[in-house]
Amino acid sequence: MRSFVALVTRLVPDGARRCFEPALADLDRRRRARRRRGRAIARPAIAVWFAASVIALAIESRRLHRRAPHGTGHPPKGVDPMILHDIRFAVRMLWKSPGLTGAALVTLTLGIGAAGAIFSIVQHVLLRPLPYPAPSRVMDVNELYGGRPFAVSAVNLQDWRARNHSFASLGAYNGSSVTFAGDSPERVTVAYADEHVFAALDVRAMFGRILTADDTRIDASKALVISERLWRRRFGSDPSIIGRSIVVDGSHRQVVGVMPAGFEFPEDTDAWLPLVLAPDALSNTQRGAHYLSVVGRLRDGVTLAAARNDLADIERDLAAKYPRQVSAYSVAVTPLLDALVVNVKQPLLILLAAVFCVLLIACVNVANLLLARATTRTAEIAVRAALGAARVQVFRQLCIESLVLALFGGIGGILLGSWAVRVLLAISPADLPRADGIGLNGSVLLFSLAISVLTGLLFGVVPAAFASRADLTSFLKEGRRGGDGARGRRKLRQLMVGAQVAIAVVLLTGAGLALRSFDELTRINPGFDPANVLTFNLQLPSGGYPTFDSDAAFFREYTQRLQAKAGVVAAGAVMLPPLAQIGFGGTVTFPGRAGDAAEGRMEVRPVTPGYFETLRIPLRSGRLFAWTDVRHGAGVVLVSEAAARKYWPGQNPIGQPLRIGVSLGVRETAPREIVGVVADVHVAALDEAPPPVAYVPLDQYASDEMTMVVRTDGDPISALPIAQGTLAAMDRTIAISRVRSLQDLASRAVSGPRFRALLLGIFALTSLLLAAVGIYGTLAFSVSQRSPEIGLRLALGARGATIMQMVVREGLLPVCAGLFAGLAGAALVTRSMRALLFNVSPVDPLTFAAVATALVLTALAACYVPTRRAIHVDPVSTLRG
Repeated sequence: MRSFVALVTRLVPDGARRCFEPALADLDRRRRARRRRGRAIARPAIAVWFAASVIALAIESRRLHRRAPHGTGHPPKGVDPMILHDIRFAVRMLWKSPGLTGAALVTLTLGIGAAGAIFSIVQHVLLRPLPYPAPSRVMDVNELYGGRPFAVSAVNLQDWRARNHSFASLGAYNGSSVTFAGDSPERVTVAYADEHVFAALDVRAMFGRILTADDTRIDASKALVISERLWRRRFGSDPSIIGRSIVVDGSHRQVVGVMPAGFEFPEDTDAWLPLVLAPDALSNTQRGAHYLSVVGRLRDGVTLAAARNDLADIERDLAAKYPRQVSAYSVAVTPLLDALVVNVKQPLLILLAAVFCVLLIACVNVANLLLARATTRTAEIAVRAALGAARVQVFRQLCIESLVLALFGGIGGILLGSWAVRVLLAISPADLPRADGIGLNGSVLLFSLAISVLTGLLFGVVPAAFASRADLTSFLKEGRRGGDGARGRRKLRQLMVGAQVAIAVVLLTGAGLALRSFDELTRINPGFDPANVLTFNLQLPSGGYPTFDSDAAFFREYTQRLQAKAGVVAAGAVMLPPLAQIGFGGTVTFPGRAGDAAEGRMEVRPVTPGYFETLRIPLRSGRLFAWTDVRHGAGVVLVSEAAARKYWPGQNPIGQPLRIGVSLGVRETAPREIVGVVADVHVAALDEAPPPVAYVPLDQYASDEMTMVVRTDGDPISALPIAQGTLAAMDRTIAISRVRSLQDLASRAVSGPRFRALLLGIFALTSLLLAAVGIYGTLAFSVSQRSPEIGLRLALGARGATIMQMVVREGLLPVCAGLFAGLAGAALVTRSMRALLFNVSPVDPLTFAAVATALVLTALAACYVPTRRAIHVDPVSTLRG
């Protein structure tokens, strides 16, 4: 406003200019009042910030004096009293500069708080050891299909156990859920496990016993082991729980043990049931059925490489004996911790590197502030040097000021980080492993303290080194004109700006690639319409539904009843919903073909009639299932387009025979006839190509656990009472679980990329803002220092355009250097993100061009105010000064 009025006064005659002098004086008074109000607000805020440390400092000082020898009044020998003096002086000096102190504290708080929040997640998820004895010897064992981890065949596992020399135990388990009956029926997450699982993890029951080999026999009594969490929550920590009979899924099970607190393997499991395998499941015909997870413990002295080679040799021998079922598979042995975090390890490390980049930019910004402040303190330091202060004393004093500032910023960072962790967990993917208990702990506090000290040294040493070289002679020679020292500091500030810009470019490029990848994912057609679809799980108790025919009859009746309800457009059921991240499938054979062409692999999905209509999955040819496709009728199957393209290229698969090689308790004796082809659906993940899928009628391939899908004419969650009422009318012992909308399921499929893009975007924008502040601060300080020179140039006839060009060139020169360095660095760094990107190149030209444009525009915006101030320097005032 003042600049605008000053411009107007230069445009009017001298006589009329006096009319504006009262207005200018009033503006000056208002400006001074605003500054006083700003100090009045800033100083109390900083005072609160300093209070804790100042009080602690006073208490420590008093304690040292009390411990001093009698009569001396000095601290004990070995404690330098000058350190306390320097700390007090540092606090006073920071107090005298509330603007600089406040800006530095805010910058450091943001950087340290963000770093602490991300580190708390990394430490808890990636670095915290597993809660088992010798956790480095606990392994996750998988079979690989097409280079990707896959479930293990029970028959192959039987051979591994008999022939390997590396593992002390190999345990098999399967995750599921069951209904605990009672006054309030509850769905509980369970694992069907054999006795080798507990041996592999080397755990014992808190009281009672674990599952044994006798429990896994078909004719054994039905044992049940529960977690300490479930024992405390559902059974009120009843010490007489051992031996009690609990109704689980309609059948009585006896509680034989309670596991110790914290044991929840697999994650979030609350109970363990014996894994019972029928003799048919261990026949050679079932080597293509992969449905088990395996955990093992290495023998003492056995290395990971030796164990891998051992199982690989066994698998190759099995492939030679059973080429049609085993030759497409290999074995993977991975430390259990690595297997648990395999999907989040690289993204978390990238986020940690990104937040350290933000912290580095914050340190450079604060260093720039301190360097500018050191310039204004040249006279003070020169006088102190003239009075006998050694350079090392001045250097120490300035470093202590930086450390005090960093420690105060660390206190604020810890407070901010404790809040930021809760925000990060709220927006993190739902499948983030080992997320329970994430928060501030001793390791995070120690990390924050170390980061505070490190950043204090990082941003304090260089300004202190420059400032401590000041002497009275040099100051008197250079005065306000500047000199070699001033030019050196100016070049250093420009170098810092270039470094900020380079780091910001790398962050912006990474964030841009993550955003583009996320956008590409959200544009993928999942193959179904998720709008207005409710999904929930039903598992039938084995006691009330002992046969597969009874399972199929229940789901048929329940689906038909739901379809008749008002507000329900369509209803169906599927064994595993789309985007479930898990699969069920195995080998399929094509009767009439010879050699390798006679066998393939498909995902298998039992479904009810109405499933395809509910999800609006298009029928490409043939027909869909009907309720007349029953167990004792002709076997039929639908295949996906991917299956048709892969196994019947250029042919019409309708009418072709297909035999499914996996079983849910129903032996496939005759081939099925393909009666239709449906559109591809992403059954596992959006970033994976839809696999070949075979759909079979539920009546012909029954399962006791299904996911219901119900399309409504409004909000899908509002249809939940309808589903619950219909279920209660049929069987009150069955509980609904995993209730969610299909839209939510589709959203969760991109939650990981969304989380990465969001955080990288926040860090990148923060770095861009800090870089802009650095550019502005450096240029504004330079203009203020060169005001006499600029005024003299204007007095000698220089045009405003010339001054503008000079100032903008000074501001953009380090920006351009940093931009080119950052783009080159980004081209190298973003290659590490290749595995996290989808349909986007790590050196995507569009992203790089957008980042360069954003940086240049931001730099120009940051240059605007200093440039405007420079061209409005009053030559008369300059000459008078």
